[in-house]
Amino acid sequence: MEQGHTDWPTLLADNERRGGTTPRARQAPTELAWKVTLPESIRCSPVLGGGTLFVPCRDSTLYALDPATGGERWQFRAAAALRSTPSVSGTLLLFGGDDGAVYAVDRTSGRQQWKADVGGEIWASPVVRGGVVYAGSTSGRFVALDRETGGVRWSREVGERISSTAYAGERRLYFGSAAGRVRAIDCDSGKDAWTYQAGDSVAGAVAVASGLVIAGSEDHLVHAIDEKSGQPRWTFETGGGINASPAVGAGRVFIGGKGGHLHALNLPDGRALWKSKDLRTIAAAPVVGDSFVSVQGFYGETIGFDIATGDELWTMNLGGGIESTPIVTDASIILATARGVLYAVR
Repeated sequence: MEQGHTDWPTLLADNERRGGTTPRARQAPTELAWKVTLPESIRCSPVLGGGTLFVPCRDSTLYALDPATGGERWQFRAAAALRSTPSVSGTLLLFGGDDGAVYAVDRTSGRQQWKADVGGEIWASPVVRGGVVYAGSTSGRFVALDRETGGVRWSREVGERISSTAYAGERRLYFGSAAGRVRAIDCDSGKDAWTYQAGDSVAGAVAVASGLVIAGSEDHLVHAIDEKSGQPRWTFETGGGINASPAVGAGRVFIGGKGGHLHALNLPDGRALWKSKDLRTIAAAPVVGDSFVSVQGFYGETIGFDIATGDELWTMNLGGGIESTPIVTDASIILATARGVLYAVR
Protein backbone atom coordinates (compact mmCIF):
# COMPACT_ATOMS: atom_id res chain seq x y z
CA MET A 1 0.00 0.00 0.00
CA GLU A 2 1.33 3.44 -0.86
CA GLN A 3 2.52 5.30 2.19
CA GLY A 4 -0.12 7.73 3.42
CA HIS A 5 -3.12 5.72 2.18
CA THR A 6 -4.59 5.29 5.64
CA ASP A 7 -7.78 3.27 6.00
CA TRP A 8 -11.16 4.90 5.45
CA PRO A 9 -13.24 1.80 6.17
CA THR A 10 -16.80 3.12 6.28
CA LEU A 11 -19.06 6.08 5.48
CA LEU A 12 -17.47 9.33 6.75
CA ALA A 13 -14.36 7.36 7.81
CA ASP A 14 -15.45 5.98 11.17
CA ASN A 15 -18.39 4.57 13.09
CA GLU A 16 -19.13 7.96 14.66
CA ARG A 17 -19.92 9.44 11.21
CA ARG A 18 -18.06 12.68 11.96
CA GLY A 19 -16.67 13.19 8.48
CA GLY A 20 -13.15 11.97 8.82
CA THR A 21 -10.90 14.26 10.84
CA THR A 22 -8.17 13.19 8.43
CA PRO A 23 -4.49 13.86 9.22
CA ARG A 24 -3.94 15.41 5.78
CA ALA A 25 -2.45 18.89 5.96
CA ARG A 26 -4.15 21.84 4.30
CA GLN A 27 -2.06 21.88 1.13
CA ALA A 28 -3.97 22.16 -2.12
CA PRO A 29 -4.14 19.15 -4.45
CA THR A 30 -2.11 20.05 -7.53
CA GLU A 31 -2.10 17.05 -9.87
CA LEU A 32 -4.24 14.20 -11.10
CA ALA A 33 -2.78 10.88 -9.94
CA TRP A 34 -5.23 8.71 -11.88
CA LYS A 35 -8.74 8.61 -13.33
CA VAL A 36 -11.05 5.61 -13.81
CA THR A 37 -14.41 5.58 -15.60
CA LEU A 38 -16.92 2.92 -14.51
CA PRO A 39 -19.87 1.75 -16.64
CA GLU A 40 -22.58 3.59 -14.66
CA SER A 41 -23.02 6.23 -11.99
CA ILE A 42 -21.53 6.16 -8.49
CA ARG A 43 -24.23 7.29 -6.03
CA CYS A 44 -22.51 6.45 -2.74
CA SER A 45 -19.09 6.89 -1.20
CA PRO A 46 -16.07 4.64 -1.82
CA VAL A 47 -14.16 3.23 1.15
CA LEU A 48 -10.56 2.17 1.73
CA GLY A 49 -9.44 -0.79 3.83
CA GLY A 50 -6.41 -3.06 3.98
CA GLY A 51 -4.76 -1.38 1.01
CA THR A 52 -7.74 -1.70 -1.35
CA LEU A 53 -10.26 0.86 -2.59
CA PHE A 54 -13.87 -0.41 -2.78
CA VAL A 55 -16.34 1.34 -5.11
CA PRO A 56 -20.03 0.35 -5.48
CA CYS A 57 -21.60 1.21 -8.83
CA ARG A 58 -25.15 1.42 -10.23
CA ASP A 59 -24.23 -1.34 -12.73
CA SER A 60 -24.69 -3.81 -9.79
CA THR A 61 -20.93 -4.29 -9.47
CA LEU A 62 -18.59 -3.59 -6.60
CA TYR A 63 -15.10 -2.78 -7.85
CA ALA A 64 -11.92 -3.40 -5.83
CA LEU A 65 -9.13 -1.09 -7.02
CA ASP A 66 -5.52 -0.27 -6.18
CA PRO A 67 -5.67 3.15 -4.44
CA ALA A 68 -2.24 4.11 -5.80
CA THR A 69 -2.95 3.45 -9.48
CA GLY A 70 -6.72 2.86 -9.91
CA GLY A 71 -5.95 -0.60 -11.32
CA GLU A 72 -8.62 -3.26 -10.86
CA ARG A 73 -8.06 -6.13 -8.40
CA TRP A 74 -11.43 -7.87 -8.54
CA GLN A 75 -15.16 -7.40 -9.15
CA PHE A 76 -18.23 -8.67 -7.32
CA ARG A 77 -21.54 -8.79 -9.16
CA ALA A 78 -24.65 -8.28 -7.02
CA ALA A 79 -28.26 -8.94 -8.05
CA ALA A 80 -29.20 -5.24 -8.33
CA ALA A 81 -27.82 -1.70 -8.40
CA LEU A 82 -25.56 -0.62 -5.53
CA ARG A 83 -25.88 2.73 -3.74
CA SER A 84 -24.96 1.65 -0.21
CA THR A 85 -21.52 2.72 1.02
CA PRO A 86 -19.67 -0.42 2.19
CA SER A 87 -18.15 -1.05 5.61
CA VAL A 88 -14.88 -2.91 6.06
CA SER A 89 -14.86 -5.13 9.16
CA GLY A 90 -11.92 -7.49 9.59
CA THR A 91 -11.75 -9.75 6.54
CA LEU A 92 -15.29 -8.84 5.44
CA LEU A 93 -16.71 -6.13 3.22
CA LEU A 94 -20.39 -5.44 3.98
CA PHE A 95 -22.84 -3.48 1.80
CA GLY A 96 -26.46 -3.36 0.70
CA GLY A 97 -28.17 -3.56 -2.67
CA ASP A 98 -31.34 -2.40 -4.37
CA ASP A 99 -32.49 -6.03 -4.17
CA GLY A 100 -32.97 -5.53 -0.41
CA ALA A 101 -30.04 -7.74 0.56
CA VAL A 102 -27.03 -7.17 2.79
CA TYR A 103 -23.94 -8.80 1.29
CA ALA A 104 -20.77 -9.94 3.04
CA VAL A 105 -17.81 -10.66 0.76
CA ASP A 106 -14.18 -11.46 1.48
CA ARG A 107 -12.32 -8.18 1.07
CA THR A 108 -9.21 -9.78 -0.44
CA SER A 109 -10.86 -12.09 -2.98
CA GLY A 110 -14.39 -10.74 -3.51
CA ARG A 111 -15.95 -14.15 -2.76
CA GLN A 112 -19.41 -13.99 -1.19
CA GLN A 113 -19.49 -15.21 2.42
CA TRP A 114 -23.19 -14.69 3.09
CA LYS A 115 -26.26 -12.78 1.94
CA ALA A 116 -29.20 -11.69 4.12
CA ASP A 117 -32.51 -10.62 2.59
CA VAL A 118 -33.95 -7.60 4.41
CA GLY A 119 -36.51 -6.32 1.89
CA GLY A 120 -37.04 -3.02 0.11
CA GLU A 121 -33.79 -1.42 -1.04
CA ILE A 122 -30.67 -0.89 1.09
CA TRP A 123 -29.34 2.66 0.61
CA ALA A 124 -27.82 3.19 4.04
CA SER A 125 -24.38 1.87 4.91
CA PRO A 126 -24.35 -1.22 7.16
CA VAL A 127 -22.91 -0.46 10.61
CA VAL A 128 -20.74 -3.00 12.45
CA ARG A 129 -20.26 -3.04 16.20
CA GLY A 130 -19.48 -5.87 18.63
CA GLY A 131 -19.85 -8.65 16.06
CA VAL A 132 -23.26 -7.37 14.89
CA VAL A 133 -24.19 -5.77 11.54
CA TYR A 134 -27.02 -3.21 11.71
CA ALA A 135 -28.89 -2.18 8.56
CA GLY A 136 -32.01 -0.23 7.65
CA SER A 137 -34.13 -0.55 4.50
CA THR A 138 -36.44 1.61 2.39
CA SER A 139 -39.19 -0.85 3.38
CA GLY A 140 -38.96 0.48 6.94
CA ARG A 141 -37.35 -2.64 8.34
CA PHE A 142 -34.28 -2.43 10.59
CA VAL A 143 -32.26 -5.56 11.37
CA ALA A 144 -29.37 -6.77 13.48
CA LEU A 145 -27.37 -9.56 11.80
CA ASP A 146 -24.59 -11.80 13.04
CA ARG A 147 -21.36 -10.58 11.41
CA GLU A 148 -19.98 -14.06 10.80
CA THR A 149 -23.09 -15.84 9.48
CA GLY A 150 -25.67 -13.19 8.50
CA GLY A 151 -28.18 -14.79 10.85
CA VAL A 152 -30.86 -12.46 12.24
CA ARG A 153 -30.31 -11.37 15.87
CA TRP A 154 -33.44 -9.21 15.84
CA SER A 155 -35.67 -7.44 13.35
CA ARG A 156 -38.25 -4.69 13.67
CA GLU A 157 -40.50 -2.54 11.52
CA VAL A 158 -40.32 1.23 11.99
CA GLY A 159 -42.89 1.89 9.24
CA GLU A 160 -40.83 4.62 7.54
CA ARG A 161 -38.30 4.61 4.69
CA ILE A 162 -34.74 4.49 6.02
CA SER A 163 -31.86 5.86 3.97
CA SER A 164 -30.01 7.41 6.91
CA THR A 165 -26.88 5.50 7.96
CA ALA A 166 -26.98 4.80 11.69
CA TYR A 167 -24.52 5.75 14.40
CA ALA A 168 -23.82 2.78 16.66
CA GLY A 169 -22.95 3.69 20.23
CA GLU A 170 -22.20 1.29 23.06
CA ARG A 171 -25.88 0.79 23.89
CA ARG A 172 -27.92 2.68 21.29
CA LEU A 173 -28.30 3.18 17.56
CA TYR A 174 -29.28 6.60 16.17
CA PHE A 175 -30.71 7.17 12.68
CA GLY A 176 -33.22 9.26 10.74
CA SER A 177 -36.15 8.42 8.46
CA ALA A 178 -38.20 9.79 5.57
CA ALA A 179 -40.96 10.72 8.04
CA GLY A 180 -38.60 13.18 9.72
CA ARG A 181 -38.05 11.12 12.84
CA VAL A 182 -34.68 10.66 14.48
CA ARG A 183 -34.72 7.47 16.51
CA ALA A 184 -32.59 6.10 19.32
CA ILE A 185 -33.06 2.34 19.66
CA ASP A 186 -31.48 -0.28 21.89
CA CYS A 187 -28.60 -2.18 20.25
CA ASP A 188 -29.51 -5.48 21.91
CA SER A 189 -33.27 -5.51 21.37
CA GLY A 190 -34.17 -2.88 18.75
CA LYS A 191 -36.68 -1.27 21.13
CA ASP A 192 -37.16 2.51 21.06
CA ALA A 193 -35.29 4.57 23.64
CA TRP A 194 -36.66 7.85 22.28
CA THR A 195 -38.02 9.43 19.09
CA TYR A 196 -37.50 13.03 17.99
CA GLN A 197 -39.70 14.64 15.33
CA ALA A 198 -38.15 17.00 12.77
CA GLY A 199 -40.27 18.87 10.24
CA ASP A 200 -39.35 16.77 7.19
CA SER A 201 -37.21 13.89 5.97
CA VAL A 202 -33.85 13.08 7.60
CA ALA A 203 -31.99 11.27 4.81
CA GLY A 204 -28.35 11.77 5.77
CA ALA A 205 -26.35 10.06 8.49
CA VAL A 206 -26.46 11.62 11.94
CA ALA A 207 -23.34 12.63 13.87
CA VAL A 208 -22.94 12.15 17.61
CA ALA A 209 -20.55 14.34 19.61
CA SER A 210 -20.38 15.92 23.08
CA GLY A 211 -23.70 14.40 24.14
CA LEU A 212 -25.54 15.69 21.05
CA VAL A 213 -27.09 13.92 18.07
CA ILE A 214 -26.75 16.21 15.03
CA ALA A 215 -29.14 15.73 12.10
CA GLY A 216 -29.95 17.72 8.97
CA SER A 217 -33.50 17.72 7.60
CA GLU A 218 -35.42 18.71 4.49
CA ASP A 219 -37.17 21.22 6.78
CA HIS A 220 -34.03 23.42 6.24
CA LEU A 221 -32.94 22.98 9.87
CA VAL A 222 -29.95 21.45 11.59
CA HIS A 223 -31.27 19.74 14.72
CA ALA A 224 -29.15 19.15 17.84
CA ILE A 225 -30.80 16.56 20.11
CA ASP A 226 -29.80 15.46 23.59
CA GLU A 227 -28.20 12.03 23.18
CA LYS A 228 -29.69 10.60 26.38
CA SER A 229 -33.18 12.13 26.52
CA GLY A 230 -34.06 12.93 22.90
CA GLN A 231 -34.98 16.49 23.85
CA PRO A 232 -34.12 19.41 21.51
CA ARG A 233 -31.04 21.43 22.40
CA TRP A 234 -30.85 23.85 19.45
CA THR A 235 -31.77 24.27 15.78
CA PHE A 236 -30.22 26.30 12.97
CA GLU A 237 -31.90 27.50 9.75
CA THR A 238 -29.75 26.90 6.63
CA GLY A 239 -32.03 28.36 3.96
CA GLY A 240 -32.59 25.11 2.07
CA GLY A 241 -33.44 21.45 2.46
CA ILE A 242 -30.70 19.18 3.78
CA ASN A 243 -30.08 15.63 2.59
CA ALA A 244 -26.32 15.68 3.25
CA SER A 245 -24.71 14.37 6.42
CA PRO A 246 -22.99 16.68 8.92
CA ALA A 247 -19.35 16.49 10.01
CA VAL A 248 -18.04 17.45 13.44
CA GLY A 249 -14.54 18.61 14.32
CA ALA A 250 -12.69 21.26 16.35
CA GLY A 251 -15.83 21.99 18.36
CA ARG A 252 -17.79 22.84 15.22
CA VAL A 253 -20.58 21.34 13.12
CA PHE A 254 -20.11 21.58 9.35
CA ILE A 255 -23.11 20.98 7.09
CA GLY A 256 -24.37 21.94 3.65
CA GLY A 257 -27.55 21.44 1.68
CA LYS A 258 -29.79 22.74 -1.07
CA GLY A 259 -29.30 26.30 0.19
CA GLY A 260 -25.84 26.03 -1.38
CA HIS A 261 -23.67 27.17 1.54
CA LEU A 262 -21.39 25.23 3.85
CA HIS A 263 -22.21 26.36 7.40
CA ALA A 264 -19.80 26.24 10.33
CA LEU A 265 -21.72 26.21 13.63
CA ASN A 266 -20.58 26.23 17.23
CA LEU A 267 -21.27 22.70 18.51
CA PRO A 268 -22.56 23.51 22.04
CA ASP A 269 -25.16 26.12 21.03
CA GLY A 270 -25.54 26.16 17.22
CA ARG A 271 -24.25 29.71 16.86
CA ALA A 272 -23.19 30.56 13.28
CA LEU A 273 -19.42 31.01 12.93
CA TRP A 274 -19.08 31.38 9.17
CA LYS A 275 -20.60 30.24 5.87
CA SER A 276 -19.09 29.59 2.47
CA LYS A 277 -19.87 31.17 -0.85
CA ASP A 278 -22.91 29.80 -2.71
CA LEU A 279 -22.16 26.40 -4.29
CA ARG A 280 -25.81 26.08 -5.43
CA THR A 281 -26.32 22.59 -3.94
CA ILE A 282 -24.27 20.47 -1.52
CA ALA A 283 -25.32 16.82 -1.53
CA ALA A 284 -22.28 15.26 0.19
CA ALA A 285 -20.90 15.46 3.71
CA PRO A 286 -17.86 17.67 4.39
CA VAL A 287 -14.50 16.20 5.47
CA VAL A 288 -12.59 17.72 8.38
CA GLY A 289 -8.79 17.82 8.14
CA ASP A 290 -5.85 19.36 9.91
CA SER A 291 -7.06 22.98 10.27
CA PHE A 292 -9.21 22.77 7.12
CA VAL A 293 -12.60 21.49 6.01
CA SER A 294 -13.31 20.32 2.47
CA VAL A 295 -16.71 20.22 0.76
CA GLN A 296 -18.03 19.14 -2.63
CA GLY A 297 -20.64 21.14 -4.51
CA PHE A 298 -23.07 19.01 -6.52
CA TYR A 299 -22.05 20.78 -9.73
CA GLY A 300 -18.40 19.80 -9.46
CA GLU A 301 -16.50 22.21 -7.23
CA THR A 302 -14.36 20.81 -4.43
CA ILE A 303 -13.14 23.51 -2.07
CA GLY A 304 -10.97 23.60 1.02
CA PHE A 305 -11.71 26.21 3.70
CA ASP A 306 -9.80 27.35 6.76
CA ILE A 307 -11.58 25.63 9.64
CA ALA A 308 -11.50 28.70 11.89
CA THR A 309 -12.19 31.58 9.49
CA GLY A 310 -13.89 30.06 6.45
CA ASP A 311 -11.28 31.59 4.14
CA GLU A 312 -10.95 29.68 0.89
CA LEU A 313 -7.67 27.75 0.70
CA TRP A 314 -8.02 25.93 -2.62
CA THR A 315 -10.54 24.91 -5.23
CA MET A 316 -10.78 22.44 -8.09
CA ASN A 317 -13.56 21.48 -10.49
CA LEU A 318 -13.97 17.91 -11.72
CA GLY A 319 -17.38 18.25 -13.35
CA GLY A 320 -20.93 17.86 -12.11
CA GLY A 321 -22.81 15.28 -10.15
CA ILE A 322 -20.86 14.85 -6.91
CA GLU A 323 -23.12 13.14 -4.36
CA SER A 324 -20.54 11.13 -2.45
CA THR A 325 -18.08 12.07 0.27
CA PRO A 326 -14.43 11.75 -0.81
CA ILE A 327 -11.67 9.79 0.85
CA VAL A 328 -9.00 12.20 2.11
CA THR A 329 -5.60 10.77 3.07
CA ASP A 330 -2.06 12.10 3.24
CA ALA A 331 -1.38 10.46 -0.13
CA SER A 332 -4.38 11.66 -2.14
CA ILE A 333 -8.00 12.78 -2.29
CA ILE A 334 -10.25 10.22 -4.01
CA LEU A 335 -13.57 11.48 -5.39
CA ALA A 336 -16.44 9.78 -7.20
CA THR A 337 -19.06 11.39 -9.43
CA ALA A 338 -22.57 10.50 -10.53
CA ARG A 339 -21.17 10.24 -14.06
CA GLY A 340 -19.26 7.13 -12.96
CA VAL A 341 -15.84 8.79 -12.98
CA LEU A 342 -13.43 8.22 -10.11
CA TYR A 343 -10.52 10.65 -9.56
CA ALA A 344 -7.44 10.55 -7.34
CA VAL A 345 -5.71 13.91 -6.93
CA ARG A 346 -2.67 14.80 -4.85
